[in-house]
Amino acid sequence: MSARPRLRLSRRDMVGFATGMVVSFPLLARSDMTKSASRVATAAPPPNAAKLYAWLAVHPDNTATLFTGKVDVGTGAQTALAQIAAEELDFPIDRLSVVMGTTSETVDQGPTYGSLTIRYAGPQIRAAAAAGRAALIKRAAAHFATSADMIEARDGFCTVKGAPHRRIAYGALVAGQRLDVTIGATGRGFAMQVAPHATLKNPKHYRVVGQSIPRKDIPAKVTGAFTYVQDVKLPGMLHGRVVRPYGVHSKLISVDDSAVKQIPGFVQLVRRENFLGVVCETEWGAITAAKILGSVLHPKHPQAYAAKWSNWQGLPAMQALETIVREAPGQEAVVFERGAVDQAIASAQRVLKASFQSPFQMHGSIGPSCAIADVTRERAIFWSGTQMPHQDRHDIAKLLRMNPDQLEIRWVEAAGAYGRNGLDHAVADAAILSQAVGKPVRVQWMRWDEHGWEPKGPPIVQDLEAAIDAAGKVTAWKHHMWVPTLGDTTLIACALIGHPNRVGAIGHGAPAVTYAYDFPNARITGHDEGKVALRTAWLRSPAQFETTFAMEAFIDELAAATQTDPLQFRLDHLKDPRAIAVLRAAAAQYGWQPRPAHAKKPQDGKPAAGRGIAWVNRDDTRVATIADVVVDPATGRIQVTRVVVAQDCGLVINPDGVRNQVEGNVIQSLSRTLHEEVTFDHANVTSRDWVGYPILRFDQVPESIEVVLVNNDPNYPSHGAGEPATCPTAAVLASAVFDATGARLRQLPFRPARVKAALASVANR
Repeated sequence: MSARPRLRLSRRDMVGFATGMVVSFPLLARSDMTKSASRVATAAPPPNAAKLYAWLAVHPDNTATLFTGKVDVGTGAQTALAQIAAEELDFPIDRLSVVMGTTSETVDQGPTYGSLTIRYAGPQIRAAAAAGRAALIKRAAAHFATSADMIEARDGFCTVKGAPHRRIAYGALVAGQRLDVTIGATGRGFAMQVAPHATLKNPKHYRVVGQSIPRKDIPAKVTGAFTYVQDVKLPGMLHGRVVRPYGVHSKLISVDDSAVKQIPGFVQLVRRENFLGVVCETEWGAITAAKILGSVLHPKHPQAYAAKWSNWQGLPAMQALETIVREAPGQEAVVFERGAVDQAIASAQRVLKASFQSPFQMHGSIGPSCAIADVTRERAIFWSGTQMPHQDRHDIAKLLRMNPDQLEIRWVEAAGAYGRNGLDHAVADAAILSQAVGKPVRVQWMRWDEHGWEPKGPPIVQDLEAAIDAAGKVTAWKHHMWVPTLGDTTLIACALIGHPNRVGAIGHGAPAVTYAYDFPNARITGHDEGKVALRTAWLRSPAQFETTFAMEAFIDELAAATQTDPLQFRLDHLKDPRAIAVLRAAAAQYGWQPRPAHAKKPQDGKPAAGRGIAWVNRDDTRVATIADVVVDPATGRIQVTRVVVAQDCGLVINPDGVRNQVEGNVIQSLSRTLHEEVTFDHANVTSRDWVGYPILRFDQVPESIEVVLVNNDPNYPSHGAGEPATCPTAAVLASAVFDATGARLRQLPFRPARVKAALASVANR
């Protein structure tokens, strides 16, 4: 696909701002470019005047707006992308607002996931802004009757060089005028190439990029004025709840609606096959009606509820999960191979083996998923915090049997994401309910909906084997992993209405592993399989969090077996200079003193301290992590006291923003390592609240998280910072526990009972 983007000076009725310059794609779309969101939204469609998607708009009051198809899920992407645009446009960032995700106003730059926003959307925005700057300079040259090379653009003004009095603001330059400039683009989404002939600013002249600009969203979040999707209200908005089946694939047998009809404000009961929902005038009315119908999973007395379901018990035994994953049908693929692995292992002096397991884990969004739908026969508008609004537009169109051009997704940030959680499914719920009643309907999942029905990160099983020679060098490495599907993109609502395959597909798992060690013989094999037990979807750093756990924990076992310092062992087997650099940077910040792991034996029964180290290469970002832990043998509790992270993600747009992301990665991955495990019986998920699915508490957050940014070279491209620092944590803690106690932990999470069992096995040797 290709498109011909243009620089266009707009009219008042085209962008809702008055005249000004718009850097845009001339594609068919409505434009409703508002400067800021309000707690009260309008359900009416925007004026159908401008048929364009915008990149940037410069307004007569000398403000500007950046329009991006990417969204911000708490990562600070809004501010970072604004920095890129402001830098290349030479415009004050405090006068630049950002519109994100709304499908009628923004270019489809692909979904927001995988730490790819800055890496791919950043260059697109940079080029569009450079093209805009060039057009402004050209316009200013004509205005002052001089040549373009005599114009200097800075801080939103164009000035004739050597004549500071000859100066005009961008807004004044374009007000009341019309400007058409072709900027050219090819491709779509991540691969879109924008304004390939634009002259980009030399990085050595950057004044905004590379600075810790305060995030645009934080003040309103701190004061409570921020509009999350959960806060959006529409005139005449109704409230809905979906009643989930007692078992994942239970059939709805009957519904007695007599009791719910007596609820004040009751509007309608909505049933389509196994989809059962209720719509009321108030949220409390909808909650009450859903409770009467039986919305809480697995009621003790199902006969007491108004909705009757079949007794489906088709999930496998949770205790057999490892075997189920190993035996699931799928295909094996060699991810990496070098040398003659089997021969090297067969002739080796010493061979070590280990198996690692990780469970189903959930996104655990603190704010349950929420969406608002306003569906009529002619058009449908949705308010959602989805990470993929442009894709959702097409998916929900399929669900409703409508043309995508009839749909608009208005993106509003949600309180929780980091993967494909329940947000997209809530949109589908709201769509069906709104279509049924012909009015706007707000659906917010309950806690048991979120925990029970959001897609989970899949369980992964891994076997590793390595050969070591007399000099303590690894001569062979074998890694085999079983990975269920990471991306079930079908919608729950589609399955319930009897059309499970109408939207999305169930894919196969894919090993997310980057082999970087310099072993002479190595083979990494992945067994990719489809769905295993529960619905799955991307969870922060899909699969690589788990594979890094196994790889780096096993590396630590090899170092211990050779009585080698864990850092030195890694350096001895690496050639990647960036990997070596982050390991050395982390060690320097930590104050690493070389010694083999578990060199000092703990005193029996008393808390013991240890340290661990691990690293990862995720999407060309290198991260090394070191942590200190204290293990209490009496309770089995692990307390992480200090974490040091060195990260090389290339050019850093906002250093403070990257540090925030690293800290968030560490805290979330500590939670996943120490606590998080989805439990289920033969019918459904049983960990449906924060008791059944505990997460890290404030008193367990390390006292110190230190972040070192490595290789901040402006000539090196930016890579992702939203996920990589998640990956080393589990391996670091496993190694630190061994260093403290001599016990090996190979199964996540490291809950107290599992730690005590590992300690007991060491004591019984």
